[in-house]
Amino acid sequence: MGTDALIIDNHKCIRCNNCLAACEGVHDDGQARLSLTGISFYNLLAPNSCWQCEDPLCMLDCPPDAIARDPSGEVFIKESCIGCGNCESNCPYGNIFMVHPRPAPSLGARLRSLFGLEGDRGEGEANGSGQALAVKCDLCRDLGNDPACVRSCPTGAAIRVTPDEYRRTLEDLVIRRGEV
Repeated sequence: MGTDALIIDNHKCIRCNNCLAACEGVHDDGQARLSLTGISFYNLLAPNSCWQCEDPLCMLDCPPDAIARDPSGEVFIKESCIGCGNCESNCPYGNIFMVHPRPAPSLGARLRSLFGLEGDRGEGEANGSGQALAVKCDLCRDLGNDPACVRSCPTGAAIRVTPDEYRRTLEDLVIRRGEV
């Protein structure tokens, strides 16, 4: 891991899915960047969201160099993504995927929805070209504070930890269980 990772304490998690809803809500395409499946160690789940790899394979073979790392270690996808899918193919964890932009609803569709009338009648305008683009967990980089998944967890089960904190947490669990 190159930076913080998400872990979920399954003993605290009440399966409310607030984390998924919050993730969907902060992205314009309405697509969550996290899945509640992944690697489990004792009561901890390391869900399928970007691991912010130290040597990211997703950066290999990106024609427009649209994947970068910021000074804090976060790997992110720039707006110059052309949707080639190479990063999706190269991610060994399956944490990058292609998403088609959601059409923006027309004013009429928004008003009908607001008043509980029928849904959109296909009046949406495409966002950009409509071509699929690569997405991954971006740690809610534009929101500041903690990521939406962590902020929305009512029990504190979802947390972000540094690689050292992650290792210490696992070691503590092993020691507490007497498995050393």
